[in-house]
Amino acid sequence: MEQAKIGAISSFLKTTNIFREVPLPVLEEAAEHCRISRHKRGTILYRKGDPASLMYFLQQGYVMEQVYYRESVDVIIKVKCPGDYFGETAVMTDMEYLNTALVTEDSSLVVMPKGVFLQLAWSNHTICQVVIRELVERLTNSAQNMVNSMYLDAPGRLAFTLLNLMPGAGQARSGELRVTQSSLAASAGMARQTAAAILGEWRKAGWISTDRGRLSVLDLDCLLDLIMNSELRC
Repeated sequence: MEQAKIGAISSFLKTTNIFREVPLPVLEEAAEHCRISRHKRGTILYRKGDPASLMYFLQQGYVMEQVYYRESVDVIIKVKCPGDYFGETAVMTDMEYLNTALVTEDSSLVVMPKGVFLQLAWSNHTICQVVIRELVERLTNSAQNMVNSMYLDAPGRLAFTLLNLMPGAGQARSGELRVTQSSLAASAGMARQTAAAILGEWRKAGWISTDRGRLSVLDLDCLLDLIMNSELRC
């Protein structure tokens, strides 16, 4: 591989949360075995149950992790934005991929072979620390989702699901998400018609905007208040 490409890949990897503490020369060695992969919207990078042989690092675009039920309903696990990585759980545990990765906007990714990533992870403890911390966060969110399904009303449940999926929602006061109403409804555990009615009310109130499969949060505080009030009523 050309030295310029190796430099570009290693420099990008250095900006990701998982490799931030890894020395650049180490990443340059790993970058020799990586490649840049570009995909159009609608491309499936892998399906649940496929052998886990690659790690993915998103440079541009958006990728949605989801699980299909009965071939008609897809539940969103997480939306990945530039700088995010995915596939690590299956790669590190020598399992199959646990969900399906769908490109929702034309994307550019750095693809790293399983063996290269594992060599980096086992020789740099900070990588394992980041992965463990994020796995704990996922487990915490899963537990919270179970509680929400039992105690929050429909608007509160939908608001929590939306904000949990929003890339960077914890840091930003607004955000954008590529998602269909049916996928969002399934992830919140409600009928599509119910979700559509709630989203329509939020749109009229100026809390969100929607356009061609994009949903933007315009007023995060109102959605947070809605979740809080829903919890208080319960």
